[in-house]
Amino acid sequence: MTSANPASSLRVGLVQLRSSRDVAANIAAASALIREAAQAGARYVQTPETTNLMELDRGVLFEVLKEEAADPALLAFRDLARDLSIHLHIGSLALKVSEKRAVNRGFLIGPQGEIAARYDKIHMFDVDLPGGESYRESNAYTAGDRAVLAPVGDIPLGLSICYDLRFPAL
Repeated sequence: MTSANPASSLRVGLVQLRSSRDVAANIAAASALIREAAQAGARYVQTPETTNLMELDRGVLFEVLKEEAADPALLAFRDLARDLSIHLHIGSLALKVSEKRAVNRGFLIGPQGEIAARYDKIHMFDVDLPGGESYRESNAYTAGDRAVLAPVGDIPLGLSICYDLRFPAL
């Protein structure tokens, strides 16, 4: 993003990642791409939804999920943001909030590794496809209940996750 006011410009890096059920591999792949973006001059780097884990099997999902304080991806990404002195927006991490419920939570991590903002996905993606296939994000995930606006330097950033962008009121 560039503007006429140099105080409002920010070099951005976007990470494209295909997360799997292998959390350690997802952390390693995302970390390498985040480092590459920072080395190319990005001061703000964004990763995709469910950077830590993509798992459709609810049983496997809850075996692997961790609570926020113990999530290895969040711990690794906080250290990485601090090491690189960047703003790191983790599109989201799948996190356990109880034995049967999870949240899809985005994080804005500051250049000192601090969590500057958290956002829980508000709009769950529930769909019935032709041929009988269906997907119910709401079966495992609890919806968030508030919009979040956080500063990246002097630039305001609204946090949202994937399907949320289809709701202009957000």
